[in-house]
Amino acid sequence: MKKLLILSTFCLFSLSAWAQANTTNFQYYKVKSGHRGAFNEALKTHVAKFRKAGTPYAWAVFNLVGGSHHNEVMALFNIGTSWARRDELAAMPSYTEAANDFYLHVSPHLEGVTGGEIITFQPEYSNSSPSERSAKIRSNILTLKYAPAQEFWDVMKRLPKVWDKAGIKVATYSTSGLNRIVFSRRFPDGWKEMDEPAKLKTAYDEVYGKGSYEKDMAIMRTYVIENETTYMTLQPDLSSK
Repeated sequence: MKKLLILSTFCLFSLSAWAQANTTNFQYYKVKSGHRGAFNEALKTHVAKFRKAGTPYAWAVFNLVGGSHHNEVMALFNIGTSWARRDELAAMPSYTEAANDFYLHVSPHLEGVTGGEIITFQPEYSNSSPSERSAKIRSNILTLKYAPAQEFWDVMKRLPKVWDKAGIKVATYSTSGLNRIVFSRRFPDGWKEMDEPAKLKTAYDEVYGKGSYEKDMAIMRTYVIENETTYMTLQPDLSSK
């Protein structure tokens, strides 16, 4: 199963940026056909017992539509963890009881599990922070040809001002995995915001001058192999409380 998300950041960011990073783990679960109800009940019970909010084990669980993980479930954990804190977590004893419970009660309903990567928030290319959470998120995952030239990152730096002008909120991430970046747009008012006319091109040309949008998007397309779109909906009944 193809893994989602993002960019080999060692070639892009300084060590100091990594040291202060806001990071999160993610995992995808493919539920067996006909098992979704039983999976939900098993996961709800597991999370309530072992994944309490405010602990290192807390989960945020989303349903996914579209992309290579269509109709799967995604769990985010270690949300907002710094690299220093990850050192501390690595020294903690493994949570054997929780792992055993998941194996016995949740995994029988699963066809597959994919994940194990770490996403890292990139404030320089964002106009929304991870704390500005939303129950509805659209993620555009860009697979890159190779380590892009500086002109690509110059365009990336221009995007937050355009998003501000267009009145939309986007958080940008990199991961420890493949050569990809992700733009996660928050929809605080729900999917109905997608009914509004597209504003990005108009906003871009208003901020940077007529023709800027076409010129800069052509630069980005030079380095992009694939643009994958996934729609994420938070499942509060399955998430930590």
